[in-house]
Amino acid sequence: MKPIARLLPIAALLLTTTLLAADKKPPVIDVSKIPLPAPRKVDFEKEVYPMLKESCFSCHGAEKQKGKYRCDTKAGAFKDTDYGPTIVPGRSEQSSLIHMVCGLIDEMLMPPPSDKPGKSEKLTAEQIGVLRAWIDQGAIWPDGPITEFVKPVTFDGDIKPLFATACAACHSGDAAKGGFQADTLAGVLKGGKSYGASVNAAAPAKSPLLTIVAGLDEDLPLPEKHRLPPKSLELVRKWIQQGAK
Repeated sequence: MKPIARLLPIAALLLTTTLLAADKKPPVIDVSKIPLPAPRKVDFEKEVYPMLKESCFSCHGAEKQKGKYRCDTKAGAFKDTDYGPTIVPGRSEQSSLIHMVCGLIDEMLMPPPSDKPGKSEKLTAEQIGVLRAWIDQGAIWPDGPITEFVKPVTFDGDIKPLFATACAACHSGDAAKGGFQADTLAGVLKGGKSYGASVNAAAPAKSPLLTIVAGLDEDLPLPEKHRLPPKSLELVRKWIQQGAK
């Protein structure tokens, strides 16, 4: 075989590889569909890192790195992917991290959908706004270990709005079913006619309220109707663990 003949297959392979690479361009993104950034200063350790930990670390953390992407470390989080720059300080609309959490890249919604309720829930517009604001404000990620921050859960700020949506129709005011008033802190702590106190802050796991909102109280008619979504149930659990205030 002549030398030039032996080189033809190699040249064809190189040309094919080059063409494929050229075709693999970042997708065109409609930035008008991205929620606006939060109009305030964002705290990375108190707002951004806990959000990433809750929504991303299970697939992109120390134990697992799907797509070869890891976001529990500074170096990993800023690593670019095939979908363009992941985090562009000062330009959140150009950051593929934002494109993915908004579901603007085909089949790349992050966190990905799950058939297990509460297992994987997409970020809210408010959460995306916080993430955008952090990036627009420079995407500052401190060096070294991140201080663990536990967000206080309060009745007025967290539990009352949740119960207003899920429970108030049957459990508010003087006509509350079972005598259980879910619209006031005093009413929740007092409990209903069947149980008495529904919250045991000293032993949160033994709180009747948790059994009820988990849909596990077989003494209630249609116990499943009292079941809260997993994230809401976890919020109630944290509230009790923190002292139910």
